[in-house]
Amino acid sequence: MKNILIILLLVVNLSMVISQPITAKEKDFISLAYVSLSMLNMHKLEASEVKPLLDRYNWNGISDVALINGVFMTGKDGSIITSWNRDEWPAVFDGIDYKGDSIDEQKQREMLCSKKVVKEVVKYFKKKGIDIWLSQTPYCWLTGGSLGAVLEEHEKTMLYAHRLNRFARKFGCVGLDFDFEFPPTERQAQGYRELMQESKRLGMKVSVCAIQPTVDKSYQDNCFPDDATVNSHEGKYMKWEKIVGEGIVDNINVMQYLAYNPKQKQMDVNVKYEKMSIWEKAYPEEFTSSRKVNMLCGIGYYSLMLPEAKVGKNIKGKGTLNFNQLYEKYGQAAYTDGLVGGEHAVWTTDDVRDIVRTAKAKGWKGVFTWLVTHDFTLEHPLKYNRQQALAEEVEKIWKNE
Repeated sequence: MKNILIILLLVVNLSMVISQPITAKEKDFISLAYVSLSMLNMHKLEASEVKPLLDRYNWNGISDVALINGVFMTGKDGSIITSWNRDEWPAVFDGIDYKGDSIDEQKQREMLCSKKVVKEVVKYFKKKGIDIWLSQTPYCWLTGGSLGAVLEEHEKTMLYAHRLNRFARKFGCVGLDFDFEFPPTERQAQGYRELMQESKRLGMKVSVCAIQPTVDKSYQDNCFPDDATVNSHEGKYMKWEKIVGEGIVDNINVMQYLAYNPKQKQMDVNVKYEKMSIWEKAYPEEFTSSRKVNMLCGIGYYSLMLPEAKVGKNIKGKGTLNFNQLYEKYGQAAYTDGLVGGEHAVWTTDDVRDIVRTAKAKGWKGVFTWLVTHDFTLEHPLKYNRQQALAEEVEKIWKNE
């Protein structure tokens, strides 16, 4: 009987240890990198092919990685959908996305990676001492799909929060990154805040993506040089003042990737700093040691910013090329960022260095990259590698140089 009690106590203690969330390391300056598994076609890979692929990129100067797309999806019944529980998949969500096209969740489900591949990705970054976040995404920008259906109901949202947190902890994640840009209804936005708040209560770190704070009632996102899209939802429903004031999240990742100067026909760090100052003026305390929420400054490298992709909401084909693919198409012309029409719509390495230093000086808690894996690989000259420039500047901050 005594032996049985000892065994039971050991089992209970072990279960308590397993259920505890992984604790994120505190950092003076955060450097987060998004990695999209599906954009790297990892759903087509074997586990043995993961390391050689990731080794092509520079992971120095990165403290955290957010795994986005290809790991899991949300079921409209509040379930977690993976490639390895296919027999349990609920029906797809039927509807129309923000462009008026039919939602095709099945296509995204077919791009989920195997469990062995996901574990190999996690193992790769853990060996480098990098903290891992899991990104929660909707069907697409402004369209929730199955996630939107979950957020419509409080009980379902709470159930899903517990499932999502358990799932993230199984892979040793320190936090959940919420990347819904942005809930199109007031009810979905409320459910979104409830999901984030419950995740933080359950012990996970929580981050959320943003573009502009709700400092006025009107909001237009001139993200692309030619006003490719208009977003009136973020300012209307997100309630950043509530998210910041109540400390609902740990980090806000500000996605002001583009700062295009139409007169100069190129990116302009001064335009970038004007955008950053909107947040600095709206929530000045968050840029001091008294902050409730860490503000991270976004720096983006991907080809949707290139002039050849400036076709509004109908971006297809070449608009999804990363810089390595652009090199295959254009050769060394891809090294200059003015491939079409003499315009320059991506950051230079000097720009990146300036943005990192300025963000630090203005009290931002860190920077983040969308996407490391869309910049040039290490096979290309480092003077064109924006992530290399970011890494060097971040490491100088870490070393107090």
